[in-house]
Formats: sequence, C-alpha cells, structure tokens
Amino acid sequence: MNSRTLTIGGLSLPGHESISLGPRHPTTSGLIRVDVDTDGDVIVAADVTSGYGHRGAEKLFEVRDFRSMIMLGDRHDWLSAFSGELSLTLTLENSMRLTAPPRATILRTLLAELARIHSHLSFLSHLAPSGELHARLWAGVEAIRNRFLAWTGNRVHPMLNRVGGLAVDAPDGWLETLDDLLDDVSRLSADLRAVLDRTDRFSGLAVLSREDCLGHGLTGPVARAAGFDPDRRIDGYLAYGQIFRPVHTRTVGDAEARLAVLIDEAGTSVDMIRVALAHAAQTPGEVNIKLSRRLRVPEGEHVTDVEAPWGIASCLMNSRGGQTPWRVALRTPSFANVSALGRALEGAQMAQIPDVVASLGYTIGDLDK
Repeated sequence: MNSRTLTIGGLSLPGHESISLGPRHPTTSGLIRVDVDTDGDVIVAADVTSGYGHRGAEKLFEVRDFRSMIMLGDRHDWLSAFSGELSLTLTLENSMRLTAPPRATILRTLLAELARIHSHLSFLSHLAPSGELHARLWAGVEAIRNRFLAWTGNRVHPMLNRVGGLAVDAPDGWLETLDDLLDDVSRLSADLRAVLDRTDRFSGLAVLSREDCLGHGLTGPVARAAGFDPDRRIDGYLAYGQIFRPVHTRTVGDAEARLAVLIDEAGTSVDMIRVALAHAAQTPGEVNIKLSRRLRVPEGEHVTDVEAPWGIASCLMNSRGGQTPWRVALRTPSFANVSALGRALEGAQMAQIPDVVASLGYTIGDLDK
C-alpha cells in the first residue's frame, strides 16, 4: 500500500503530484488536494481537501445591501454566472412577494438555459482535447460569451438580474442572432455524442449509485446519470412550466453516463431556448418593476432553490428587517460533487483520475464559496 498526495488544478505545490485536465478545462482555474492510498496503480481510498480559495463570500453578503449583493452571486460559478445571480434575486423576490413582469420571466429562463449550455460545453471539452472539434467547441463557448457581452457589456459576470426583473431588455435584434448559435450547438452535441460512443474508456468508471447520490447530496447531471432526477425545473419556477422539456436519465451512474447526460442536456436546453424565443416574441412589455432605492426584506428565513447546470443551488437568507441580510448561506452543486470525488475515485487507476474529475464538474468559486 502506497500513499500519494495530488493536486488538481492550475497550481503545483512542492512535494505534490500535479494533475491537469488541460489549460482550458474549468478545473484548471482552482486547486483541490487529494490524498490517495494505492495498491499498485489502483486507488483504494481517496481523501479530498478543498478550501484553498478562502473566498469567504458568504460573509461578504452581510455588508452589502440587498441590491448590491447580487453582484457577488455571479462570482461563484463563472461558467454559469447568471444562475448565481438568479438564486439570490429569486430569494429576494419570493421573500418580498414580488413577481417579475412576464417578459422578464421568459428572458430569465432563456438566459439560464444559455448559461447551462455554456457550462456544459466547457466541461465537455475533455472529450475534444485537440483538433477540429476542439476548435469548434471553444468557438461555440466564445460565441455564447459574446452574446452575453452584447447584452450586458460584461462577458464573465453579466450582472443582469435586478430585484423585480432584469436591468435592461434584450438589445434590438439580439434574440434573432440566437438561431445560428443554437444550430451550431445542436451539431456540436451530435458530434460529441459520436465521440463518446466510439470509446469505452469512460464505461464502468467511477460508478456513483442512487444511494451514493442521496448520501452525498448529489443532484443535476450526476444524479440523473444514476436514474435519480430531483430537477427543480420540473416544479415550474420561472417560465419552465411553459417550456420545460424532460431530460432523459441513465441508470449506470458511471463517468460515461454523466458525460452523456451533459450532452443530452445541451440539446434539451437548445429546445427550451427555441420555445422561449417564440414566447418572448409574443410577450412585449417591461422587464422590471420600479422599486425604492433601499430595499427592506421581511424578517425571517427565506429559501429558494434553482436548478444550476450541475444541480440544485439553494440560497438561505436570514433577514432582521434591515437594509442588509443578517446571514446568507449557499448550497452549491460543486461542493456536493467534490464531496463525492473520493468515493468516485475508489477502484480507478491513477491514469484515470482526469476522466473521473471531468465527469464530476466543479468550479472553485462555487466550491470554496
């Protein structure tokens, strides 16, 4: 039996073996440590340590007023920043019994699914590390960033949500530019599916059962790969009651199933965006509600769940009636996924670690909070 210490991410620590999934893979932007016990080349046990980011973002919420705190929300999962904003904004609106205008609700739903595609394609880059498909995939990711840039003026952190709706409506002609982009994503999904079908390297790897999902609080694509689907979009928040298209689940729960679910979801998100576009064209009007400059949230605890790209993201907000929250706590999918990484690595070979990590998505901002 041998013990080894690994670091996964863009940094290398003295005395640690460094593992990278490539310079553009999302895991490159942060550091986690894994202590593994091996029998030969097979991992017998793995202990994962995170928290090296020391962001303390939950504490920062307490010194921001209810409007400005939204800017912190989109700094958690930078691959789906809009989802972070949405979790906080919906919690505020639900606590104040506010309902955003119909057009804002539809556009929020569209943007949430566009952010989901952006996140999924980024993680699926592990299936196309080089070549023509790699170039097309990252061109698609960049195209989505440019769409957010054209609307908001900010590529990574949109800061588009406001309490009561959106900051601004879509620019003239913006919605019409999505047709070609969605066609490209559909073709990318089909090509990534073909790549996955041609290889068996992910088959039977890092199996996480339904019981593992329940034990570690796994949701989203990881749970759906094991036949367990607690998707919050089914509940019909935002405009999902009008546009939701079910995602097919798998039952094996291995790395192949998880990557397959990501591909499925990218295609399903394309379908939902097309329906949302049709609804947006038929729903004119304002995209926000005019509110006082200083907001006061009713006293008490307020909780809202959304379905972020990697699973259920929750916001627990405690208000004492002032202009700032008393406490904000976030439940992030990244934290749940990494909590199960040690279990997923058991039985894998050392050379398979990148494949296991690629199938359990996380971003350091969301993980270290």
